[in-house]
Amino acid sequence: MQAKKSLIIFFSLLCATVFSQVKDTLLLKEVLKQLKLTEKNINLEIASDRPLPYLAGKTALVIPKYKVNEEDQYGNFYFEIEPYIIIADQKTGKVLNQYRIPEEWVSDAVKLSSITIDTGLYHLNANTRAFGVRVDYSGSSNPNPYGRSDLSLFIIQNNSIKRVLKDYTISDYHGEWDTRCTGEFEEMSAVIDIDKIQSKGYNNLILKITDQMTKSTRTSDDCVEKKKTTKRIKTLKFSGTEYQ
Repeated sequence: MQAKKSLIIFFSLLCATVFSQVKDTLLLKEVLKQLKLTEKNINLEIASDRPLPYLAGKTALVIPKYKVNEEDQYGNFYFEIEPYIIIADQKTGKVLNQYRIPEEWVSDAVKLSSITIDTGLYHLNANTRAFGVRVDYSGSSNPNPYGRSDLSLFIIQNNSIKRVLKDYTISDYHGEWDTRCTGEFEEMSAVIDIDKIQSKGYNNLILKITDQMTKSTRTSDDCVEKKKTTKRIKTLKFSGTEYQ
């Protein structure tokens, strides 16, 4: 029975909605004013901000501007986001750099549940450090759980923001079960290491990927899990415009 309980708890955590909240609300208001936006124009629940530890006095923000925001007759929400990546002065709120991601982020049956700014040690060369933006998605189906996290990396170059990694999936979970025990699930997670070898002037990214397949079956009055884990490595190289 313990296997079944842990399985259900994991599903519950996976499907729960986790929101990234803006910590510096005064800074957000000042940035919105310069972008000629109001709080009604953006999705406040998933807007995100974080000081950049390697750039004193500067904060990165993700402004999720609505392009579409609708609710159907059944109470289901659908929205499309035009994402703005902003670097702002922490004290004055002045927008120093901005980048409009050309693709919309869509939330429908698979919900865009959170946006997080990642200030990990993404040293791409001796003079360039990137910051990340993680976008998390979750499904609402209990029999078919689903979750995904995509990572994009950005640098500041020649006084402008440049995207060097686009929406790379670093975690993925999906499966199907009878909501009691029997089911099959697949999970992938990736950890990024920085290689010493460079391509086009930037260090290669080494992805250490773990794949896990889980099969749960009912035996007598217990739920038994069988797991198979494999590991692999993938290298992303900078093409001159982005990592591939």
